Amino acid sequence: MADNVVSLNGASLWLRYIIKCCPCSCGYMEYLGQDEQLLLETTTGREIVNGPVSYFPPPSTTLSFQRRPAISLTSQQYISVKDGVTGDLKVVRGPAMYFLGAYEVAETPVMTAKVLSAVQGIHFSDKRTGEIKLIRGPTTFIPGPFHQIVKTIEAIPLHKGQFVKLEDRLTGNVWHERGEQLLLLAPTWTQLGVVANAYSLKSNEYVRLQDTLTGKIRIERGEKLVFPTPFEKPTVIKYAIDLKQFEFCKIQDEASGKIRVERGEKLVWPGPNDKIVLNKRTGTTVDANTAALVRNMDNGLQTLITEPGLFIPAKNEQVLKERKVIRLADHEAVVLKDKNGDYHYYYGDPTKGTERAFFIPPYWELVKLCWSRGRRREKRDLIITIFDTRPQFMSFEFNCRTSDNVEMILEGTFFWEILSLPEMMRTTSDASGDVCAHARSCFIQLVSKVKLAEFMDTFNDIAHKAHSSDDEFYRMRGIKIHSLEVTQYKCADASTSKILSQIIMETTNRMNRLSRQESENDVALAKIHAEVTQEKARSEVIKIKQEHAVSTARAEGEAEAQKTVSYLKHVEKSMESKETAEDTWHVLRKHEGLKAVAGGKAQVYFTPKDANITIENTNRRQGV
Repeated sequence: MADNVVSLNGASLWLRYIIKCCPCSCGYMEYLGQDEQLLLETTTGREIVNGPVSYFPPPSTTLSFQRRPAISLTSQQYISVKDGVTGDLKVVRGPAMYFLGAYEVAETPVMTAKVLSAVQGIHFSDKRTGEIKLIRGPTTFIPGPFHQIVKTIEAIPLHKGQFVKLEDRLTGNVWHERGEQLLLLAPTWTQLGVVANAYSLKSNEYVRLQDTLTGKIRIERGEKLVFPTPFEKPTVIKYAIDLKQFEFCKIQDEASGKIRVERGEKLVWPGPNDKIVLNKRTGTTVDANTAALVRNMDNGLQTLITEPGLFIPAKNEQVLKERKVIRLADHEAVVLKDKNGDYHYYYGDPTKGTERAFFIPPYWELVKLCWSRGRRREKRDLIITIFDTRPQFMSFEFNCRTSDNVEMILEGTFFWEILSLPEMMRTTSDASGDVCAHARSCFIQLVSKVKLAEFMDTFNDIAHKAHSSDDEFYRMRGIKIHSLEVTQYKCADASTSKILSQIIMETTNRMNRLSRQESENDVALAKIHAEVTQEKARSEVIKIKQEHAVSTARAEGEAEAQKTVSYLKHVEKSMESKETAEDTWHVLRKHEGLKAVAGGKAQVYFTPKDANITIENTNRRQGV
């Protein structure tokens, strides 16, 4: 090394010689830092000089040189280096200050190591063998010279009660990995599907699992946690059938085809081959109001169960429907049709001799009629099952035209009644429509023969003729029309209707005035009759008073006469003088008269002939 160092003192000749003789630029001193090296191309090969150093390349052997930095690696870095002579590869890991060898080349730039957490892993392959391996975290992964990172994977967290389906691509094995764990897939493993939950069964729950390879079925009941095998179909948790005392269900064994009926009260667990052919149903309560129509599935026969109680069908029986009892009032009737199509009539009237309360027998049905409805019977959708045999009202409306070509709109009502239900069923299916249609036809014929004025005066007579002129039509249909009344009529044309309204108003006013005059006449006549009656009563009162006065006077006179006669007889007998008795009587009478006058307010005047006055003076008083 000392031979290669050139002193600066007196070296000019030597330096000139080097510059002239050396074709390269190695005639200078190189100062290398601690992170630098000098790569020399010499006549014998390559050489390196690592710093820190001051180096003078020998001119005789140095062909060229270059300065290059050292590779600084931290603890998380690495670099792949290749030896150009041997071809070997190596990985240099930090922390380090690495100087490449004379024939070494950096295959990769400075790489950062892969830091794996606890839930991560790396699949890496060996280029020499092709083998793929798994590195689990937590760790810092620095691959070897022949290693290649395939992928970074995340761990699959499996909780307790969870599982995931996996497959090994090398062996074809399929299995379930259960929790509780943190699952990192091996390089040859493949996840089939998503993470699923095991079946957590309650005490009344079960799950039905079928192996797709063998077809075997297993039933798992609760309470427990059930994990399916890899080849069992996913299914849903089902409840055991909880049957109450009045409930039942039908279950079929698919292996044998047999059907059984399970009745409550209990909890029913289906077997592996069981199939529920009839879900939980309520039995039919048979009582006085309800019966059960049952069909035998073996022979197809129908029976009606009417015995009171809870009816549960057998395995070969099917409840078609519940039939309610039909109870008819006195005015109601129904029609039943049997399996042969014959009609049977039932009446609520006890005099008809049929049952009032009954169930419809098997194969029989209740006859329904579709009648027309509406004032013009434009709709035929009124379903009649129970017929009302009482007289009833039915409204109508239709147009007709008078002989003077005035179109009228008539409104009215029918008062009609069903007399014979069999006749009606035999001849018509729309009794209300037939009645209104026939009455409309009769009305149109009758109204077309009269003018408007005549119609207004006689429309009630026309209505009577319309329903009474053809009673045979209604009789054939078992119907009787009691009355037909026109409640309103109007002109279809607006202008004619206005004139008709004025005519009707004037007629109404005239009738009102006549009625008012009749009322006034009746009031006046009643007043006269009252006065006559009053005068007659007064005459009767006066007559009665006169008779009473006469009777009173007669009685008083007879009493006075009897008194006088008795007095005169007594005085005459005692005095033996008739004249004396009479004179005494007259004196007494005068005395009574004077006493009566003195006691009242009357004034008495005496003539000189009747008066005999004497004036006498006394000491104490003066009297007349």
